[in-house]
Amino acid sequence: MKLKRTVPLALLCIALIGGGIFLWKKYFSATRVAFLNYQVIQLGEISRANTNSFVKIDDIGPDDISHIDDYDMVFVNGMGLRLTAEQHDALEVAGLCGQPILTTASTNPDNHIVSVDDTTADTLINYLSGASRANYRSMLNYVRTHIDHKIVSCGHIDPPTDRKTYLLTHPDLDNPDGEELGFGSIADYENYLRSHKLLSGNPTQIVVTGQMGSAADIALALEKRGFTPYVIGSFASFVRTPRVDSIRPVAVINMAHGRLGDHVVRYLTQRNIPLFSPLNVNRLDSDWEADKLGMSGGFMSQSIVTPEIDGAIRPQTVFAHRVNSEGLQEVYAIPQRLDDFVESVSMHVALARKPNAEKRIAIYYFKSPGQSALTASGLEVVPSLYNLLLRLQSEGYKVNNLPASADELQRLLMKQGAVLGTYAHGAFDDFLRTGNPLVVNRADYEKWVSQTLRPSAYDEVISKHGRFPGSYMAVDEDNIAVARLDFGNVVLLPQNMAGTGDNAFKIVHGTGDAPPHPFIASYLWMRHGFHADAVIHFGTHGGLEYTPQKQVALSDADWSDRMIGPLPHFYLYTIGNVGESLIAKRRSYATIISHLTPPFLGSNTRGQYQTLADYIDSYNKQQPDSKEAQRLAVSIHDLVCNLGIATELSIDTVDKSAPCSEDDILRIEQFAEELANEKMTGQLYTLGVPYEADRVRSSVVAMTVDPIAYSLLALDKQLGRAKYDTEKHQRLFTQKYLEPANKIVAQLYSEGKTPSDEFICKTAKISVDDLTSARQITNDLRPRDMMEIMSEMGRKMSSAKPDTSAAMPARPMPKADEQRPDSVALKKMKEMAAGMDPKRALQMAKMMGA
Repeated sequence: MKLKRTVPLALLCIALIGGGIFLWKKYFSATRVAFLNYQVIQLGEISRANTNSFVKIDDIGPDDISHIDDYDMVFVNGMGLRLTAEQHDALEVAGLCGQPILTTASTNPDNHIVSVDDTTADTLINYLSGASRANYRSMLNYVRTHIDHKIVSCGHIDPPTDRKTYLLTHPDLDNPDGEELGFGSIADYENYLRSHKLLSGNPTQIVVTGQMGSAADIALALEKRGFTPYVIGSFASFVRTPRVDSIRPVAVINMAHGRLGDHVVRYLTQRNIPLFSPLNVNRLDSDWEADKLGMSGGFMSQSIVTPEIDGAIRPQTVFAHRVNSEGLQEVYAIPQRLDDFVESVSMHVALARKPNAEKRIAIYYFKSPGQSALTASGLEVVPSLYNLLLRLQSEGYKVNNLPASADELQRLLMKQGAVLGTYAHGAFDDFLRTGNPLVVNRADYEKWVSQTLRPSAYDEVISKHGRFPGSYMAVDEDNIAVARLDFGNVVLLPQNMAGTGDNAFKIVHGTGDAPPHPFIASYLWMRHGFHADAVIHFGTHGGLEYTPQKQVALSDADWSDRMIGPLPHFYLYTIGNVGESLIAKRRSYATIISHLTPPFLGSNTRGQYQTLADYIDSYNKQQPDSKEAQRLAVSIHDLVCNLGIATELSIDTVDKSAPCSEDDILRIEQFAEELANEKMTGQLYTLGVPYEADRVRSSVVAMTVDPIAYSLLALDKQLGRAKYDTEKHQRLFTQKYLEPANKIVAQLYSEGKTPSDEFICKTAKISVDDLTSARQITNDLRPRDMMEIMSEMGRKMSSAKPDTSAAMPARPMPKADEQRPDSVALKKMKEMAAGMDPKRALQMAKMMGA
């Protein structure tokens, strides 16, 4: 009897527990909301807006779609969303089976999957479009109440409000965890700053703009240093308005993705305002730290390359992602990186304001070890360096005890500014006695190291080179020698080798090892001992930018980042080597100062090859199989051997009586013409010394003749006036295009005039109407400013009514010619979905792999 009573009681308990679990899950449990393909910046704002502990947010990717039924609501950002066929089918089946899904901003119509009804879709879209924490908070509560149908902890729901755009924003100082405050005018903004004692009578104004990082973090860090930040939503638009004249920024910090535009560049140039571009690496800080590249692909193009077109400097990593308490990634300012960046901005501003007589400048030059001369690509280094020192002196810089001539400076550089190899023990002893070196002691060095390097980085130095001072440039066990020439507030320093060994080329271009103590000591003394206001690397190029680690978007573990620190850095670089100058710009935060290349000259070898050219001309006029052609082919072979160019062309030198083949003669012709038309440099360029008149002329000819000749050939091809293989016969190309182009340039140069439309039409053999049409096509193809394009897109998106007509299951399918073929599983599920319980249908879909 007792057992009979116990069984029903147990069953009742089980039923009550099961019912309780059912009721808990249906009406009381947490609401899980998934966001697929959302940017971390937006999702971070949504997460910060969530004050409801019963609403859980997850960031999911396409690979998580198979578990989509774990969520009570799924938001999909269709912008750039890429799904496999299987992922698309699984998402669509989930919607057909009742899973609440809202896709917005679809760039691929096939991915526009909406399963909520029109009213719900409109409401959610309006919350998202409002893009404020209040809207996001109400949206999450709305999902819990009206979509997940929970009855407790639903939170307050306000109707969606329109997105508010403000001229300026500022962190809410009275509510640090709240949204930023918006201001419609500069007067209102400045009144707010005054009320919080943040605006002085003569503020140092810095504009902060862009959405890829946290403007609030930048603004607060600037205010701690006494600056007045103006956080402007669209600086590109602001510059076009009269209000721009009401502020006088000393710097602009742009965190935008892409360009600001040519009109902003003109504004900055006219006012001599530097443009800074701090980086958001757009991923977890740990992933970025481990990446040897730092940043790559399209994101690098938009974050680094295109801002460089605007003239942006200091592409320094400041922002990355971290995981917050909800397990979501959010953008944050890396504290040490933010401090270094703002310190750099501060030092640039101070440099512009400091009297020249008080500025302390360190100039690094490059030379190989031993008695080798100073080197820099295309530059006569010592006279150029001497001219720079003279110019600095004339501009009021404190340059004391400057030698009387460049020759005297060179003797001093070889004596006091030597670079010594690890093997040069005798030379080092002489240098200690006569070279007047700076001596850095252990205490200062280790203090500077602790201020600058990570412990792990210094451990690498010790592992490779031993403890300070090491065996290289060591005075004794507690001191190291650093070469430098002291001219008061200006010092010259040779760049020590960034590695050890006999292969100087490999050391300069990167060994992968931590640099030795002398290299580190020189830079740390320059920063912390000499207290430089700016550093100049003189000439193309040195080894700093080739020290280990990342290629771009550097971290505190990268040697070039640590050696330069926040110091303003200027690099004198030849204008003819853009590729390597970009390395210096991105790896050592250098502002590139371009100098001219050496003047160009013609090779003057045409006379040496005139007989060969005459033979080839005669050969080209013959039928290839004729006796005369064969005779000329033998003569060409003999002459090529006598001129000493046969081996270089892989022409047989044993049997000179054999005729050259037609292909050989074509290669000989091209080779001889290339030599005859080759450009060569004259004397090295000296900074501050203009080209001589004849060198100006030869350089202009060398730089302009080829483009004109090839443009005329291209035009003739398009108009059917030239064969498509004309340029293969270099001699013919020279006669028909290069020589006429040379005469054109000579005429224009001698007249000193811009060519008229009549001259252009006569030269190109086209009509005035043709020229007008060409110019119209060029104007139509002119790339517009990125901000102009984005503003236009924004206007279109904001004025368009959200499209919710595609809500499932009643949404019309795409037209037959636009529809992606369904998989077999998806077809079956569409047939089953209408009459089946949604959860059961979704389980069936997962079993079928749809």
